[in-house]
Amino acid sequence: MEDKNCELLFEYLRSILYDPSPEKLDISQLEPQFQKLGKGFRYLDKAVREMKEYSAALSKGILSGFYPGRDNFLCENLKNLHANLNHLTWQAKQVANGDYSQTVSYLGEFSDAFNTMTEQLREREMRLKEETEKEKARVTMLESYNELLMELICFSEEKIMVLSADTHEILYCNHTEYDRHQEKELYEMCVAMEKEQECQKVSETIDRIWEAKDLHERDYRITTG
Repeated sequence: MEDKNCELLFEYLRSILYDPSPEKLDISQLEPQFQKLGKGFRYLDKAVREMKEYSAALSKGILSGFYPGRDNFLCENLKNLHANLNHLTWQAKQVANGDYSQTVSYLGEFSDAFNTMTEQLREREMRLKEETEKEKARVTMLESYNELLMELICFSEEKIMVLSADTHEILYCNHTEYDRHQEKELYEMCVAMEKEQECQKVSETIDRIWEAKDLHERDYRITTG
């Protein structure tokens, strides 16, 4: 009779450990002296079921919903892991919002990888901020230069024009009246002289002085440096 009780308990333990859905043990089939042990196996069955369900949820990243009972001693380490993952999730959200001061110190090698990532993100953000500030300063400087140039052009007694290199269209002129055909002719003459200078490989640092006449016998003197 003792062998029968041992066989029932052993098979139940085997089923708890290996079967996806262990069959319940009928305590009434055990002798009185084995029924307490059978009840202990039933508690173990419940604890193992919870542990399997809990670990399966954590392995899929499910951090809310199922939670094992407080008296389940098999899930203590999983509960610690759950708490760490919850905190890590909060830290990841902070990083996503731009808080790169977050560090992890409780997950071994993962901590090193996480901390390296946040440090690199922090350094990149600093470089981007520096580059942005430099670009803003450069734009401000160019705007001031442009304003100064426009002031000089507006108050200059000489005729100054800005032409499109592609269409020869006059984009700006500080005089309200101008001869479009004449200015186009002057532009083409300057381009031809520039190409001639390039062919002669004249140094860029040398001032260039061009003196020429157009088809209407108008004299021009152009100085560049």
